[in-house]
Amino acid sequence: MNQEYRNITKIARQTCGLTQERFAEMLDISAECVRQYEAGKIMPGDDVVVKMVELSAMPVLGYWHLLNKSRVASGLLPEVDYVSLPQSVCRLIATAQRIPELTAQLAAIAADGRITEDEEELFTAMTSDMDEIIAAVLSVKMAKTEAQDEQRRI
Repeated sequence: MNQEYRNITKIARQTCGLTQERFAEMLDISAECVRQYEAGKIMPGDDVVVKMVELSAMPVLGYWHLLNKSRVASGLLPEVDYVSLPQSVCRLIATAQRIPELTAQLAAIAADGRITEDEEELFTAMTSDMDEIIAAVLSVKMAKTEAQDEQRRI
């Protein structure tokens, strides 16, 4: 399990405002499974996570599950925070403004088909900037919305 494990089960259950027992019923699993998930002893399977995402109306839980579950994913994909839609859009706009400069730098580095020692530090910084842009895009896709809050109340 990822060392910086986000306990998506506890987050989903608390978001829904349910007891472990009621949450287990809604997920069609045992309360003991919920307790073990929340204690970090075992990870829920993908099918259970899909139900958690549906119940909580938090698509970001599926993404966090992927990062927790897969070392490959956690090594390749950026962290994504669960923030409001306006906040995520503002972040996207701010990061997108760096795209023209990044593409110009990237074109200069890629022109000869290789990354030289002199270019390595800049390229690493650029990939970090690209991760921020990717995270901002995903944050918009998975943002908190009033409709999701309304869905949870139903």
